[in-house]
Amino acid sequence: MSDKKIDFTIKHVEPATPLTFDGEKCTGCNRCVDACPIDLLMPGSVKGSPPEAAYPDECWYCGCCVMECPSKAVRLRHPLMNRAHWVRKDTLKETPENPEKPSL
Repeated sequence: MSDKKIDFTIKHVEPATPLTFDGEKCTGCNRCVDACPIDLLMPGSVKGSPPEAAYPDECWYCGCCVMECPSKAVRLRHPLMNRAHWVRKDTLKETPENPEKPSL
């Protein structure tokens, strides 16, 4: 038997942060709060402050809040696996089997 000890403690996992607000740009108009179809956002605790995400894990990533914001203070961060990864065609290499068709 080995003397290795296994750590079974539960580590705290931070919730998703799909939305970020630029405090300098945000006027606290709460138009993003009204636009959210799933009532994810709540008005800020102080008048004129950015809204707060009540349930950030439930965000649909629809972008309604971003489109509704007049001051462009809302930024939506899609999960890494949902982001598009574009590759320029001229950077692709030709394959020996088909020199005219680039491979990914």
